[in-house]
Amino acid sequence: MDWHTIGFESQKNYFENLLKKDWLLHAYLLSGPEMIGKRKFAQEFCRLANPDSASVFDADRLIIGPRVNEGESKIYIDNIREVNLFISRKPLAGPYKFVIIDDADRLTIEASNALLKVLEEPPPYSTLFLVSSQPKQLLPTITSRCQEVPFLPHTDEVIKKMLASKKTDNETSALVTEIAGGRLGWAIHTIESGSIDDVRTAIRDFKKVSSQGVAERLQYAKKLYEKEEYARAVDYWLRWTHAHLRDDEKAHYVIKGLLRLKHIISQPQYNHRLALETFLLSQ
Repeated sequence: MDWHTIGFESQKNYFENLLKKDWLLHAYLLSGPEMIGKRKFAQEFCRLANPDSASVFDADRLIIGPRVNEGESKIYIDNIREVNLFISRKPLAGPYKFVIIDDADRLTIEASNALLKVLEEPPPYSTLFLVSSQPKQLLPTITSRCQEVPFLPHTDEVIKKMLASKKTDNETSALVTEIAGGRLGWAIHTIESGSIDDVRTAIRDFKKVSSQGVAERLQYAKKLYEKEEYARAVDYWLRWTHAHLRDDEKAHYVIKGLLRLKHIISQPQYNHRLALETFLLSQ
């Protein structure tokens, strides 16, 4: 089969064999780190399994997820009703109808219960792909009805090969590779969107503020918080520190603090600005 997706050879072989033997199940949970390429893999498989669907604008494939562009962070019951309606109709180009639920761990309780009903009595021609970097956040009753397929980080060699194909210079390639941590999807997005400058800025500012006084650190925390991009910055700091300072005596302390900070800012109930200030003042 002609895959466009880089890497994931064992997963490719697994799904190819299922397709050849007509053993495709009704639901799969694609789990692994965020932006590693899970959703793209699912999209690619849908294209290969339904090669004629492209001629009718992917009429047999539906992708849902949080409407981030509209300020949403959850998947609601209306989304699952859309799924139910979609799979209730037979394929137009066939032979399958596919649904990809991105960030499936963002399902509300109501949406989860509605999805459970879909999983209990799916049409024979339908297959759902639940994509998640936090599969433990899904209801056990949902995961028990899915075949989990884990996706592990890519090797640095795979990342570098992709970057070389995009004619990335050596300095940028080295930085993207170490910050990516095996997340091919993140590496591709960073290069194609031109956001590598944001990565450089975050790391430069982190190194600079670490040698400044209390007032400067508090001001930087305020600035970062107000820009609402601190979650990305913290991830860049953590990965850069691990890559460059892991042999430094202080690195263990810094990495531990960054891991704690990353956890706090992933939870909406906490004071994120205070967490940023506390971490920066402790360095």
